[in-house]
Amino acid sequence: MQAIKALEKAGYFLKRHGANHDIYCNIELRCSIPLKRHSFNKNDLRYIQKEIEQGAKK
Repeated sequence: MQAIKALEKAGYFLKRHGANHDIYCNIELRCSIPLKRHSFNKNDLRYIQKEIEQGAKK
């Protein structure tokens, strides 16, 4: 839930659902981030936050 809130706060939206991942996109940054749907842990949250920061730098 925290990852979804962080993505939406950074301007990402849900593009599509996959079998194992949901894809969040930011059209302004032309960046997409896959978000795992199962077995989500703190390392995955750090990965999402890092990807958001890198997308903002582009």
